[in-house]
Amino acid sequence: MKFANIVWIYLMIVLVPIWLVVLFFVYKKYVQNVNNLFSLNLVSKLTIPGLFKVQKVLLFFYFLVFALFLFVLSSPQWGLVPKEVKTYGVDLVFIVDVSKSMLTEDVVPNRLEFVKRTIEFMLDRIETHRVGIIVFAGIAYYLCPLTVDHTAVKEYLSIIDTDIVTYPGTKIGLALQEAVRVLKEQSQGTKVVVLFSDGEDHDSYASSIAEEAKKDGIIVYTVGVGTPEGRPIPIRDSQGNIVDYKKDKQGNIVVSRLNEQLMYEIAEKTSGRYFSSNYGELGVAQQLINEISSLKQSEIK
Repeated sequence: MKFANIVWIYLMIVLVPIWLVVLFFVYKKYVQNVNNLFSLNLVSKLTIPGLFKVQKVLLFFYFLVFALFLFVLSSPQWGLVPKEVKTYGVDLVFIVDVSKSMLTEDVVPNRLEFVKRTIEFMLDRIETHRVGIIVFAGIAYYLCPLTVDHTAVKEYLSIIDTDIVTYPGTKIGLALQEAVRVLKEQSQGTKVVVLFSDGEDHDSYASSIAEEAKKDGIIVYTVGVGTPEGRPIPIRDSQGNIVDYKKDKQGNIVVSRLNEQLMYEIAEKTSGRYFSSNYGELGVAQQLINEISSLKQSEIK
């Protein structure tokens, strides 16, 4: 508790004892005067029984009211006091591949769910970092703006599926370009990108965008999701049952395979690191956390 007008507290400390002494002597003088004028016998007959006790109680309440009056004048204040607390971290953008190939089940339960679980695990352990999310397939979409509110980030994460971007394809270059734009415009501190993809790229300039990111001081970590052997891409009905597999124009079943070479190249060009989904969700998440924690932490505003 604190006081807006603490001078009244000081006055209360001085005046209340004085007031108490004054009341005591006034009351004592009053009793003496009554006893001098009348005999005790007569006083007991003329006064209401217990009158003096009532008077003592009244005097106590006068004293209490006076003390409380001074206390109120001091304007006591309590409760939570707003205080600015500085936090330090990095500005981190997750890039999530949401192309149909991310439904491939060569990791459990599938590539996209693996990514979402990995990010969620990280969010619980990187509380001070500003985080944003970009999703991409044939185009890139800045889904979640940079924020320290990781509960909000999880809400965005929960709605990510392969239907969130309607343009087919896998254009990693567009996603990297959008991440570079966001971090250049909105970040003054350490800039980090974590790219989750199977590396099946349908454009040819992801590598050149990585070089641009390097020039802007952006570190890109890449996570290759899937296996080099790959698997067919399942098509499921509304009940979740597999009814077919994705096919090419010739009617052949498409086998989606992890392209590690491109993912390695992007990470290497930006002084980042490549991680394989073979480490598992928790393994990948923890290694990324360790890497990010070793970077320079800037004040987050």
